[in-house]
Amino acid sequence: MIVRMSPLNDANMIHRSIGGGGVYQHSLTTLSVFWPEVEHGKLIARWPHLAVDVGATWDGHRRQIERHCALVEQLGHKVKQTAGDVDGLEIFLKDNGVKRPSVRDLQGYPDLRTQPVMVNWPPARTASCWCGSGRKYKQCCRPHSLGTIDGTID
Repeated sequence: MIVRMSPLNDANMIHRSIGGGGVYQHSLTTLSVFWPEVEHGKLIARWPHLAVDVGATWDGHRRQIERHCALVEQLGHKVKQTAGDVDGLEIFLKDNGVKRPSVRDLQGYPDLRTQPVMVNWPPARTASCWCGSGRKYKQCCRPHSLGTIDGTID
């Protein structure tokens, strides 16, 4: 089962077993859509009202995504990531008859029937960061996952 990740879902994430005696475990994988730097810029330029939902700056967006991924993983769920692109979002919106996208539209994108490329999160500490910066994960976005969702450090 893949659940789309968003700040709206964070409070409702609960890890639990279904069934008795350890017979059946509910496995949940959460899809995190992140916007690479160029695409984030295009997204905010095209639909400025979405800055509230995806972060007004790319650094803010990266911090938000990293913290949400860390929170979901702390709850015992797997996280997969896929990159968003404005052209793909525009096609998705057109196919769904949407002229002004909302947070609900962002949560529905991408259409999983299109089989977007998904990668496991987190990357290895010394692997390239998921955000596309070219830096090692441990020196780029990983420090953001060490804080809490509101930005304080644990």
